[in-house]
Amino acid sequence: MVIVLILMGAMVTSTGSGMAFSDWPMSDGQLMPERALTEAPAFLEHFHRLVGALCGLLVVTLAIWLQAKRLATPRIRKWAFFGIALISVQGAIGGIGVLKGLPYVTSVLHGTLAQVTIATFAVVAYSLSDRYCATVCEVHPAAGAARKLLTVGLIGLLVQTVLGAIARHAEQPHALWTHVGNAFVLFLLLFIAGGFLIGRLQAIRGILGLVRWLLVLLIVQIALGFVALLVRTGKDPSNIEHLWRSSLISAHVLVGALLTVITSLLAAHVCRCTRVAPTV
Repeated sequence: MVIVLILMGAMVTSTGSGMAFSDWPMSDGQLMPERALTEAPAFLEHFHRLVGALCGLLVVTLAIWLQAKRLATPRIRKWAFFGIALISVQGAIGGIGVLKGLPYVTSVLHGTLAQVTIATFAVVAYSLSDRYCATVCEVHPAAGAARKLLTVGLIGLLVQTVLGAIARHAEQPHALWTHVGNAFVLFLLLFIAGGFLIGRLQAIRGILGLVRWLLVLLIVQIALGFVALLVRTGKDPSNIEHLWRSSLISAHVLVGALLTVITSLLAAHVCRCTRVAPTV
C-alpha cells in the first residue's frame, strides 16, 4: 500500500495536482467530493489522501496487533510504533503544505519521509519473516566492511531523495544538476557494494537475490533518470494532459523508493546473518 501511496503522490506532483483541493483533511469539505470522480487532478489528489489514510490505519493496526500478540521482539515492536510516528508526521506535513499553498519545504519533507517510511516497514516485514527467525548469526570477516558500505549507500540514497525532491518542488537548476551528478556517484557506490556482497557474502542465503534486484533497479533507475531529464516539466497543472510524461517521471520516483527498500533489506539481512569479529 505504501508503494501505491508513493506512486500516487509522485503523480500528484508530476501533474501539478497538489492544489486540486485547497482544504485538508477534507476535500471541498467532503469525504468524497464529486470532483474527485469527474476531474483527473481532483481524482489523483483525493485518492492520494484516501490511500494515505488507509496506510495509516493499517500501520496502527499492525503495531497494536504485534504488541497484543507479542509476535515480534520488543525492538521490532518499537520500530512498528516508530513507523506510526513517521507516517503520522508525513501526513500532517502534507496537510499543512496544502493549507499553506504547498511551500517547497513541506513538499520536500513529505516526499522524503515517504521513502523513510516504506523502508522502515520493509525492515519490519523482514523481521517477521521465517527466514529472519531461522537465521543463525555467525562471525564473518567481511561483516564490518559490508555494513559500512550499505550504511554509506543508504545515506547517499537519502541525500539523493532530498536533492531530487528539491529539484522537483523548488525547481532549482542547481539542485537538479547536483542530483544528476550524485546519481552517478551513487550508482558506482551501490554497484561496488553489490559486487562486494557477491564476492564475499554470496554463501549467505538471500544475499544473491537481493543484490540482483539492487543491480536491476540501479540500471532501470539510471535509464529512467535520463528519460525524466529529457521530458521534465515543472509542477504545471497543464501536465495532466500528458499523463505519459508524468507517468515516466513518477516511475523514476517510485524506483528510487524501491532502491531504498532493497538497500535497507540488504543492510538488515547482513546485520542479521553476520557478526563482526571481536578485536583482540
